[in-house]
Amino acid sequence: MRRSLLLCPIFAILGAAILASAALAAPPKVDYLFPAGGQQGQTVTVTASGTFGAWPVKTWVDREGLTVEATEKKGELKVTIAPTAAGVYWLRLYDVEGASSPRPFVVGALPEVNDAEPNDDPQKPQTLEGSVTVNGKLSKRGDVDSYAVQLKEGQTLVASLMANEVLGSPMDGVLQVCNARGDVFAQNDDERGLDSFLTFTAPRDGAYLVRTFAFPATPDSSISFAGAETYVYRLTITTGPYLDYTFPLAAHADESTELRLFGWNIPSELTTMPAPPGGEQESLVISLSEGAGVVELPVQRRPLIVATDENSDKAPQIVALPAVISGRIESPRDQDAFRFPAVKGQKVSLRVESRSLGFPLDPLLIVTDSEGKVLAEADDAGNQRDPTVSFAPPADGEYVAIVRDVHHHGGPRYAYRLTIEPETPDFRLTLAADAFVATPGQSLEIPVTVERRNGFKGEVEVTAEGLPSGLTASTVKSLPEGETAKEVKLVLSAEAGASAGPFVIVGKSGDGDSLRRVATFAPSGLNAKHTQAWVTVAEAK
Repeated sequence: MRRSLLLCPIFAILGAAILASAALAAPPKVDYLFPAGGQQGQTVTVTASGTFGAWPVKTWVDREGLTVEATEKKGELKVTIAPTAAGVYWLRLYDVEGASSPRPFVVGALPEVNDAEPNDDPQKPQTLEGSVTVNGKLSKRGDVDSYAVQLKEGQTLVASLMANEVLGSPMDGVLQVCNARGDVFAQNDDERGLDSFLTFTAPRDGAYLVRTFAFPATPDSSISFAGAETYVYRLTITTGPYLDYTFPLAAHADESTELRLFGWNIPSELTTMPAPPGGEQESLVISLSEGAGVVELPVQRRPLIVATDENSDKAPQIVALPAVISGRIESPRDQDAFRFPAVKGQKVSLRVESRSLGFPLDPLLIVTDSEGKVLAEADDAGNQRDPTVSFAPPADGEYVAIVRDVHHHGGPRYAYRLTIEPETPDFRLTLAADAFVATPGQSLEIPVTVERRNGFKGEVEVTAEGLPSGLTASTVKSLPEGETAKEVKLVLSAEAGASAGPFVIVGKSGDGDSLRRVATFAPSGLNAKHTQAWVTVAEAK
């Protein structure tokens, strides 16, 4: 009996040690960053909220412009921002056990402040000086954050809330401009997905309140304002220049693109600017040197076209295929039309992007023949508001693509990007995970989903590129039929002491690798697609 009494504590200690060891074996997990961004040229102390078995960790950033270091304090990061940095950066934290999923960190040009609680009472709001970006949290149920700003008669205020769409905050935010009595002068909900955006022109000099509150992004049975530590937001409030979008809504890979800038309070000398050739980059980040708002333009090799003001269903704009067209539904009941040639037997693909770009347009896409007979029509594509159409021309000739708002709405932000091109066989690769752990001496299998589109029946060679030192990958083929047609397993091998780091998975098909596609993944809880996966090499135990 005495022996068992002595052994029980020993087993308890061993069990606790085993549990502690298991806990330490988990890779870093980052739920969110706060603040979720910073100003150009500044150094910011950021708290990474999540689970960390060991600290400090190592850090990785997807592009130049940020330097991130873990301090000695658990969960604390020092982020140094270059003066030329702009837009959304993606951070990973990693150690010998693995890596976190990428988390967004947003860089802007305006001074930044954190919200100071309590600021719920409209009689006691937080006072802001000049144009700023506020990093805040709606940290509890019923939370309402109020900010006081001074406006002069005729000044245009722009208020932009970033939360769900980029940061992944589980909130459906609302913005209001009101006075201390609660009289609401302007309100917006869901201008950019579940995020709010509004402009307000002051009718007279005085103090105004910009306030924000939220409902849960996933509706529940509660009838109240929602809040939690994860309800992180960035609220830009400015009377200065604000860049909203550009025409065209893309940049060219091989030549400079002259951009027209659209937004508010932009000086006349800044209404145009050149974008350099995009080259092999996926996108270009466009911003104002002394203003708010950042635009990310995809890099295209197709011709870039801007819709003309005279464009209408009575006088369609003539375009050659393939084409990427940037347009805007200027006013209620407006619609744009484009005439293009097509050949019998060659399917044509049409795609409108607007809601996915953060605009309020709910696009309707119609295809007619030259006499006006409707051949195809689409409103939504699956659960997305942006439509796609694939149609087979019944004869050689000219056809017309028409874009309008489903509800006949229109306005300065009802912009869209329309892509029209011959439909060709293609494929897409996706990953279910974004981080992997390889063990020296063992094979690591990475499942890669192959989506064959438009009747694609070719072979696809899948391999990994940019692997860290000490890691190698085989090449595996996806055949048109059989088990590998829809999924292949890419095999990685690691030497002892191999490095951890990012890599991409690439599929190639056709003579001279004429089709090259990079596999994408979606970080959990975020509306984003990424290509740089991560591999960690386990240490010998």
